[in-house]
Amino acid sequence: MNDMNDAIPSKKSLVMRMTREVLRVLKLSWRPLLLFELVYKLLTIGIFIPLLSALFNQILDWGGYQAIANHDVIRFLFSRHGMVSLIVLAPIAIAIIYTEFAVLVYIAYYSIQGREVRVRAVLMKVLIRLPKLGRIGLLGLAIYLLLLFPLLDAGFGASLLPGILIPEFITNELMKTLAGLLAVVGFFVFIGAMNLICIYALPILVLERTQRFIQVVRRSAKLFWRSKFTLLALLAEWLLVSILIVVFFFILLVLFIMLTMWFLGENFAIDMALGMIMSLGLYTLSLLLTPLFVIAITRVYMEYTEPADYAADEDGIDPTYWICEKGKKQQVKKQGGKLITMIMLLCIALGWGLTTLFASEQPAQRDEFILMAHRGDLSSGIENSMEAFEGAVQAGADRIELDIMQTKDGKLVVIHDENLKRLTGHDIPIYDITWDELQHIPLQDGEQTSRIATLDEVIATFKGKTKFTIDLKPHGYEQDLVASLVSTIHKHGIQDEVYVQSTDYEFLQEFRAAAPNIKIGYVMFAAFRSLHPYDVDYFAIEQSFISSRIIASAKLLNKPLYVWTVNDIDSAEHFYKLGVDGVITDITADIREHINLLH
Repeated sequence: MNDMNDAIPSKKSLVMRMTREVLRVLKLSWRPLLLFELVYKLLTIGIFIPLLSALFNQILDWGGYQAIANHDVIRFLFSRHGMVSLIVLAPIAIAIIYTEFAVLVYIAYYSIQGREVRVRAVLMKVLIRLPKLGRIGLLGLAIYLLLLFPLLDAGFGASLLPGILIPEFITNELMKTLAGLLAVVGFFVFIGAMNLICIYALPILVLERTQRFIQVVRRSAKLFWRSKFTLLALLAEWLLVSILIVVFFFILLVLFIMLTMWFLGENFAIDMALGMIMSLGLYTLSLLLTPLFVIAITRVYMEYTEPADYAADEDGIDPTYWICEKGKKQQVKKQGGKLITMIMLLCIALGWGLTTLFASEQPAQRDEFILMAHRGDLSSGIENSMEAFEGAVQAGADRIELDIMQTKDGKLVVIHDENLKRLTGHDIPIYDITWDELQHIPLQDGEQTSRIATLDEVIATFKGKTKFTIDLKPHGYEQDLVASLVSTIHKHGIQDEVYVQSTDYEFLQEFRAAAPNIKIGYVMFAAFRSLHPYDVDYFAIEQSFISSRIIASAKLLNKPLYVWTVNDIDSAEHFYKLGVDGVITDITADIREHINLLH
C-alpha cells in the first residue's frame, strides 16, 4: 500500500477511532471546508436561486402562465413548457449541486491523506469534470441529487436543495387509515434504504473514472454491504457525540443566562441568550453538517477501496498549489494562513449577522391573528362532528372550518371524505347515499363515536358563538350545490360571518356570481408566482408553499393569507412573525395561548 494508506488505520482500529479520525481530518481542512461552504451558500442565495427562479418565470411567461396553483401544476409539468423547464433547469441544478459536493469530497479526500488543499485548485478540478456528467447519465443524477437524497432530509444536503418535505396534508390524511400509514412508512423506509445503497455514490462519482450512474449505484451497494458494520459503529459514535454536544450547549446556555441576568436583568438576559446561542448554534451546524457527512463517508469509502480505483489526479491539477503572481507568491505563502483564517472568520461573522438579521422576525402589524379550528377540535370529538365544533368554540377558535358535500338527494352534510369507509367502515360514496340512509350510519374513530351533521344543524347550533369557514368539496355529482349553499347561508342570515373556500377555482367563481356579498377564499395545496390573477377575497395556502414572495403578493393585493394545516407551536409562531393573517389548525387552544404571550 502507498503512503496514503499509511495514514489510514487498520480496519480493527477504524471502528473505535472513526470519530477521532473525522475530527483529525476536520482539523486539517476546516478552513477551506467552512470558507467554501459559507461562500457557496451565499452564492446560492444571491445568485443561483434567483437565476433559476428567473429562468423558470421566463418559461412561464413564454407559456402565458400568470400563475399556477393546485391541479394546474400537474397540467403545467406535462405541457411542453413544463418539459422545457425540466430540460433547462434540471441540468443547471445538477451542476450546482454536484459542484458543491465534489469540492467537499476532494477536500476530504486530500485531507485524509494529510495534504492541505487550495479551494481554487479543487474548484478547477471540479469544473473540468462537469462536461463529463452527461456521460454518467443526467436522468440517474437527477433522480439521486434532485429527488432521492433531498427526500432523506437528514439535516445535511446541498445548499441549493437541502431537503424535500412531503406536505403534511398528504401524510396526515394517509396516516388516518392503516393502509395509508403502511404506505407512508413503506415510502420512507424505501427512501432510507435507497440512500443507504447509494451512500458512496458521491465519492465514486468524484474520485473514480467516469461510468454510468447505474454502475455507480451497483458499486456503492457492494461497498455499503462490506462496510455496514463500520457505518453502524460510526452512527453509534455520532449519536453519543450528539448527546454530549447537546449537554455541552445546555450547560453553556445556563452559564450564559446566569451571567447576563447578573449584568442585564432577567427577561432581557433570557431572550438575548436564547436568541444568540440558538442562532449561532444553528448557523454553525448548517455550515458543518454537510462537510462532516462528506468527510465521514469519504473516509469509510477510502478504507474499503484500493488506490488503483482513484482517478482524482489524472487531470494533472495539483490541489495543494495555486499559481500566484511572482512578486506576491512568497508573501502569500508566509501570511496566507493567517490571512485566510481572518477572512474566513469575518465571512462567518457577516454570514451569521445576515442570517440573524433576516431571521430576527418581529410580529408584523395586523388587525388580528385568526385561528380557524380545522374540522373542529379533534381532542373533543371526531372531525367535523358537533362535539369537535363545540370543543373548538371552547378552545377559543375565531372560526370553525368545516367541509361540506352533497348526498344523493342533494342534502348538504358536514364531512370531508368522498367515501364513508374511513370514519364509518362502510365503503359507500357520499353521492350514492341519501340523507335518510346516512342518518343511520354512525361515525367512529377509535373509542370516539358520533354522527354526521347537516350544514343547517351546525349553523343553527353555533351561530352567534363563532364564525364559519365552509370548505366546498365537489365530488362531481352535485345537484345545484352553489344554489343550495347560498340559500342555506341566507336562510340563517350569516352572510357577514361566513367564508366559503375551495381548491376548485371554477366553483368559487360560480359561487361569487351567485353571492357577490359573501367572501370566498382559494385553498392552495401548491402555489407559484403571483396571486394577483385570482378573483377571491383571501388565500389559504399549504404551509410548504409559504414564502416571502407569496406573502408579499398577498400584501400587495391587500388580501388576507391563512396557512394550513399548522399543528405545532413553533410553526405557528414562525408564520405569525412572518406576517400571515392566521392559521388553520388542529391545536387551537395551544396556539391561542402561545400567540397571546407574543402580543
